Amino acid sequence: MAEETKVEEKVEEKTEATAAPAEETKAEEVKPNPLQRTIELTISRKELDARVAKALREKAKKAKFHGFRPGHAPAAMVRAAYGQEIQFDAINTLVSAAFVEKVQEGKYHVSGYPDIAPTEGAPENEDTMSFTATFEVFPDVEVPDMKDASVTEYECELTDADVEKTLDVMRKQRATFEKADKTAADGDRVIVDFKGTLDGVAFEGGTAKDYAFALGQGRMLPEFENAIRGMKAGETKTFNLTFPENYPAKNLAGKEVQFEVTLKEVDEEILPALDDKFAKDLGVNDGIDKLKADVKENLQREVTARLEARTKQSAMNALLSVAKFPVPHAAVEEQREALVHDAIENMKAQGINLPNDSIPANAMLDQAEQRVRLGLQISAIVEKEKITSTDEQIKALADNIAKSYEDPKEVVDWYLNNPQHKAELAAVVVENNVVAWILKNAQVKKEPISFENLMGRGQQA
Repeated sequence: MAEETKVEEKVEEKTEATAAPAEETKAEEVKPNPLQRTIELTISRKELDARVAKALREKAKKAKFHGFRPGHAPAAMVRAAYGQEIQFDAINTLVSAAFVEKVQEGKYHVSGYPDIAPTEGAPENEDTMSFTATFEVFPDVEVPDMKDASVTEYECELTDADVEKTLDVMRKQRATFEKADKTAADGDRVIVDFKGTLDGVAFEGGTAKDYAFALGQGRMLPEFENAIRGMKAGETKTFNLTFPENYPAKNLAGKEVQFEVTLKEVDEEILPALDDKFAKDLGVNDGIDKLKADVKENLQREVTARLEARTKQSAMNALLSVAKFPVPHAAVEEQREALVHDAIENMKAQGINLPNDSIPANAMLDQAEQRVRLGLQISAIVEKEKITSTDEQIKALADNIAKSYEDPKEVVDWYLNNPQHKAELAAVVVENNVVAWILKNAQVKKEPISFENLMGRGQQA
């Protein structure tokens, strides 16, 4: 056991519960826990007394009492001061050992920590003390029948047009702007003064001078950008705009306001030429064709990774749909606490500090239960189907990861020459092999997905 069972706390709880008046409450229907087990434990009073006596003798050697030299206080005084604490510790030690022995005898796969308390109604016995241990066990999980489970295997063909669009994005990221005598259009950077009023009164955040933004990128509300398109430098326009109902500023949500906008400058976007100089600026000295080849290779690797991730998620969802077995409450709670801790740490990393008790007790409960169930099901498949990882698969995964680094060999060596890093790769390979097993045994349907949607660009203009 990871830590000693705290029996004395349970003894105190029993005493308090006996003394407290019974409350008349409507009992809720509680379903029996199929994973709960109860075992009886006994400890020898003779052994307990011997442990207590030995501990008191050791304590007496160093105990300090007013008026006595260290180690010379009367035994009765030492017992009065430390006897109860020492007895509780001795009970804990003996009961914990008895529990471990019973668990090993019964071959229980225990989840969490046991609830151990003195056995209610146990007859007085001069030789032994009786305790009852209640705990959960992990379920016996079988390999599921996947024949009716449905899995989507996603497909995407990378085209030359997709590569060209990506190169265009790279060009836009390195674009410059030049002042131009033209009407404002998408792609131009505009500099404006504006003032917004609600019922004739300027509202907070609605006024700015020399405000610059690029048209067509969605930084401003659509009605605001529409009003500026077609304007020339020096022009002023007044127009009405209705804020969306879900606008963050509640005092403006759904309200119609009036804006006065003066366009002060139009800067035209100048894209760099797609040539050898552009490639060199990006660190590719072998020319534009090599840059295009590198971009295509990197995109293909990203497409493959995203397709595998989507297919894997579908496979895991299918596995969850057939994983019909109870899960230990203790394991779920442990996973829930881990998820809550991670969420709080992520918020802290973003500069948002939340107290640990600010997240409700039932938060992430469903997600935690799914993780526990999925982990148990995967473990059963791995064990009973004898799914493993091979050195060749681990090496191939390391090679694939290393491709995006400047020195691939150094990265591969970093993974393969460190036992911990290699074990992490092996775990990923095993999980991938479980996905392959699911695809082999489930109903699989192919589904094409566009490059734009796969890369998360489907909602962009």
